[in-house]
Amino acid sequence: MALVVFACGLAGFESGVQVSERDLTDVNLATKMYYTLGLFILGGMDLGVPVSGPLWGQVLLWIGYFGAPLLTGSTIADWFQQIVTKRNRWLRELSNHIVLVGVDDVARSMLEKLKELNPRSQIVIIEREIGKAQAMEFTERYGAKVLAGDITNEFFLSTLRLSRVQRVILASDKDFDNFEAASQILAMRPELAPRMVVHCNRLRFMRMLKSSQVFENCITFNSDHLAAQHLVQNHMLDYFKSTAQLDTVIIAGFGRFGQTIFEELMERAKDEICDIGIIDIDADRRILVVKEQKDIPKDIFMHVLQGDIGHPEVWQLLEQQIDLNETEPLVLVATGVDYENLRTALWLKKKYPNTKVMVRSARPSRFAESVSEVAGIQAFGLSQVFYDSMPDEWFI
Repeated sequence: MALVVFACGLAGFESGVQVSERDLTDVNLATKMYYTLGLFILGGMDLGVPVSGPLWGQVLLWIGYFGAPLLTGSTIADWFQQIVTKRNRWLRELSNHIVLVGVDDVARSMLEKLKELNPRSQIVIIEREIGKAQAMEFTERYGAKVLAGDITNEFFLSTLRLSRVQRVILASDKDFDNFEAASQILAMRPELAPRMVVHCNRLRFMRMLKSSQVFENCITFNSDHLAAQHLVQNHMLDYFKSTAQLDTVIIAGFGRFGQTIFEELMERAKDEICDIGIIDIDADRRILVVKEQKDIPKDIFMHVLQGDIGHPEVWQLLEQQIDLNETEPLVLVATGVDYENLRTALWLKKKYPNTKVMVRSARPSRFAESVSEVAGIQAFGLSQVFYDSMPDEWFI
């Protein structure tokens, strides 16, 4: 079609047609071809309109005047349409895929586990807003498709080809969105219930939803709870059994992870412990929250101190209640601030060399591990502990 329009325009110029804004009397063929190409961009606005010459030539030139810009416009429109429909095309082709919602540490750990256990799986990662660098990493490193959208929107869910999905993993950091999306998916595709994994950041909130359809039919979990179970079962219990006497445990940092560790100790190791010390800037309130959900045995002595774990005065107050030099206490440093954890752990090991010090970081850190190894401290990345704690059957 472009050649036909070009031929009409060139034939019009060659027939001797003159235009209002330019003298074409002595113009050679190459120049006329150049002017004809210009019709596809400017539509003859730089030349003016045909004013004289053979009628048939003027008709051909008018065809070029109208046809060339129309053809250019339709080509651009087709190009834009291809860009817009490109996503829809690969979405329509999805089959036996895995939908993973979220891009934070929990979602990344689950993605790593997926690629280890199911390396050929086709993964679609979804987040409300995702940066170009993140999207490029997920695409190039994991071979995943990345999609920005609202997982709680029913129409958006309908585009994910849920009828052909292998499993759905809702691992965003927004608890309500995870449960809302799970509820909508159950309404659309109830057969997906045993193949849907739903994360809840707040263990207390998750426990309040035990009667919900999502909790009863899907796999629901809390990452801190899984990690705490793994850490207590595979590391702390071994230490308790290696000591002759009942043990003292100090939890420095009593946020969600520290509270979950405490609950697991009460569940699995209460017969091994005589004293538990809690240090946190909001310790008084947080221990009340824990006591609402878990009974503390009367033969375990509690020592709750409210303050900054990095302040020496807090540890001096603790020493007045527990002799940290004569016993072999296990100290877990587990606030949400990695550098403060490491600094405090190094100071504690130097001041109380007989202690077993475990220090948390959000992710595995080569720096923290190398420094801790020299100091005789056990460093661990929370995301790695969570990775190790996940059951394989969630992914295969």
